[in-house]
Amino acid sequence: MENELNTKQALSVFNQVCEKGEKRETHYYYQDMEAWHDFDGYTCFLKFNQVTLTLYFHGKYNLDYSDNGQLESFLRKLANMSKK
Repeated sequence: MENELNTKQALSVFNQVCEKGEKRETHYYYQDMEAWHDFDGYTCFLKFNQVTLTLYFHGKYNLDYSDNGQLESFLRKLANMSKK
């Protein structure tokens, strides 16, 4: 699974959600994707369809999901949003 995620693509989508999305408290919402970051901005989070992606410094990441269908949906959403 580690090789399936393009972290540059994910960060691009993160920026898109933050720039174009609606801000509610500390989270941004755009096209059913939710984005937020920790207090210093070094750790970023994206959430869609019960999948949470945590992007750490130096290109490391963690995916939290219950089943492969959710993950596949999340990865498709990332790919589609990165094309825009």
